[in-house]
Amino acid sequence: MGFKRVRFNNFRNLESREMRWFPGLNLLTGENGVGKTNILEGINIIAGWGPLDRGTKALSIPTWNSGSSEARLTGELDGDEIIRVKIASRYTIRLDDKAVTASELRWKIPVLTFLPGDMSIVEGSSAFRRRLLDMLLALIVPPYAQRLSEYRRGIRQKGLFLKRGSPPIIADRALLPLAAWIWRMREEGVKLLSSCMESVSELAPAAIGLSLKRGGAGFEESCEDDYARALIINRERESAVRFPVVGPHRDDIIITADGRPAAEALSRGLRRRAAIALMLAASDGVRRKIGSDPVLLLDEVTAELDVAGRELLFDTLAKRNTQLFAATAEPFAGDFRCTVHRISSGKIVESYEK
Repeated sequence: MGFKRVRFNNFRNLESREMRWFPGLNLLTGENGVGKTNILEGINIIAGWGPLDRGTKALSIPTWNSGSSEARLTGELDGDEIIRVKIASRYTIRLDDKAVTASELRWKIPVLTFLPGDMSIVEGSSAFRRRLLDMLLALIVPPYAQRLSEYRRGIRQKGLFLKRGSPPIIADRALLPLAAWIWRMREEGVKLLSSCMESVSELAPAAIGLSLKRGGAGFEESCEDDYARALIINRERESAVRFPVVGPHRDDIIITADGRPAAEALSRGLRRRAAIALMLAASDGVRRKIGSDPVLLLDEVTAELDVAGRELLFDTLAKRNTQLFAATAEPFAGDFRCTVHRISSGKIVESYEK
């Protein structure tokens, strides 16, 4: 499954026109600011994931000073299905003229998107590692995205109780089954990622180990018992900081390389290679669970790789049996198969097979 064509109308800085895509690796090249990332964002929206920045307001998406407050995206899939997204004060999504939700769309055309910040999966904030796991689970566990959203709403409500100095007992009761379920799903997701790392061993710089660290917990084996006990242990701390410190919103994935903390054991370049290996392992995990490869969107993931690292990355991508979109401003000269699209001033000015 993949995209044959995408039409952009009044979207960001992109010229209103149709862009044609091909199976395999589609390499978007061009200087910074010409629209490569906006193309990836449009595809991400059509796939049901929304803007690349979660805080983006719908009204900021139409082309600035265009005279219209509405943007439209149209995607044609390999199976000739047509997805239409209208972006105004809210999003309207239709699949073959039938209204659908974003979650239904994600199951129709699975997509995994990796941004420049995701290259810091190994040594960066735990939020990057949670994002990787949540993307994977949202594509393979039907209720995951909805229950995670419910949990986040519950955490915000608990935060309000704590800020007012009120006991968050009601919120904790509602959060316990959600937190326990998410922990179980994330532990299964980490196991899946670990097993899929074997398929990208040529890219991984060492033997990568993964384990889930439950946020603010880790006292009991049972997820329910662990959450309940962690709340008791951290009750005074939560009251003092007036913020929930127990639960999946504080989770982390512990990453090791040859048994040592990967952030310490690997150089910066090798940490970048480990990050890419984890991204591709997530893709393999989706294929293993749902039987089809997800489309991969990669934005400027080559920025901090050396020449050897870039060539290894593109060679690995070109060999994968899936559609990929990789945007890069870096020069490349490797001998790998792809379709190169040169982007300038918000449009494709040249496409050729390499």
